[in-house]
Amino acid sequence: ADKLDITLNDNRTFNGRVIGTDPSTDLALIKIDAKDLPIVKFGDSDNLKVGEWVLAVGNPLGLTSTVTAGIVSAKGRGISMGGGDKSKIESFIQTDAAVNPGNSGGALVNTAGELVGINTAIYSETGSYAGYSFAIPTSIVSKVIADLKEYGTVQRAVLGIGYREIDSELAKEENLEVQEGIYVGEVYNRSAAMEAGIKEGDVITSINGVKIKNGAMLSEQLSKYRPGDKIKIGLLRGKESRTVSLTLKNSQGNTEITKIAGMDSLGAGFKELDTKSLREMNIRYGVQVIGLKNGKFKAAGMREGFVILEINNTPMKSVSDLESMYDSIVKSNQNQKVMFITGIYPNGKMMYYAVDLAD
Repeated sequence: ADKLDITLNDNRTFNGRVIGTDPSTDLALIKIDAKDLPIVKFGDSDNLKVGEWVLAVGNPLGLTSTVTAGIVSAKGRGISMGGGDKSKIESFIQTDAAVNPGNSGGALVNTAGELVGINTAIYSETGSYAGYSFAIPTSIVSKVIADLKEYGTVQRAVLGIGYREIDSELAKEENLEVQEGIYVGEVYNRSAAMEAGIKEGDVITSINGVKIKNGAMLSEQLSKYRPGDKIKIGLLRGKESRTVSLTLKNSQGNTEITKIAGMDSLGAGFKELDTKSLREMNIRYGVQVIGLKNGKFKAAGMREGFVILEINNTPMKSVSDLESMYDSIVKSNQNQKVMFITGIYPNGKMMYYAVDLAD
């Protein structure tokens, strides 16, 4: 979206700014400039019980501020919403509260009015509610929000194993003592699991005392931690129960925290030019720099009113083009993260700037 309008329950509307997004969980953090707003209290989704009453709030089918009720039908549910994308984290709260298109992003609250989930999906052959709805638990939401706010990106911790979910067939095949849990089929080199002494054939049964029944629950628990965090893994080796301590790593095999500075570091706002301005400047497209303050653009010598035509030889036709280019540069694996900017001032003077985003 080029612009976000956030409308509150009292019909006040604000411009929204995206602080960060996390495609793996289908969540985003958005900020509005407002004071004295009511704040929903976060509940603990880990304490939710199957059969407990919950309320789903949202705007389904164009109906503003609609509340429906249901019970928690299951926890740690995966529904392959990612279409086979293994980077997707799915460990949903399943309820039978009526949810339809328009409910996504709405609150799932318990009977105390505490937020326990964010409504995100339904399971239906028709596209409309068929009795099953799913919410992202607050155990995941709170970690994603904290990471996006502090680092600009979500910190992912991994064990470094390949695994299978245990069912009766696998239990019989491997002569296992349990009927649920995570069967370790492979331990990757330089991983946290290898350093902790986890072996192929082990069965992971818990993380920090929380029982692990399936892959969705494993993903949910790991998503609560960052690289460098220490956790205790409960496992079964043969008939022997063990507890091992380990320090989680990231996907690169180290404990470093990745921090991405937001576009605020550029020290500028941006607007798209109207047809009249484009014609007067004899250009076909461009994004104009407005509200210039101390930041990377000003430090590079850029002045108010500069119109960005290209960044790294890519045309900038909208603010979203600029945001996408910024994200692709800072998230790239290249050592150099530089914006090579071509543009023009309203007086017709062409200028070129190089802005290092790695600092």
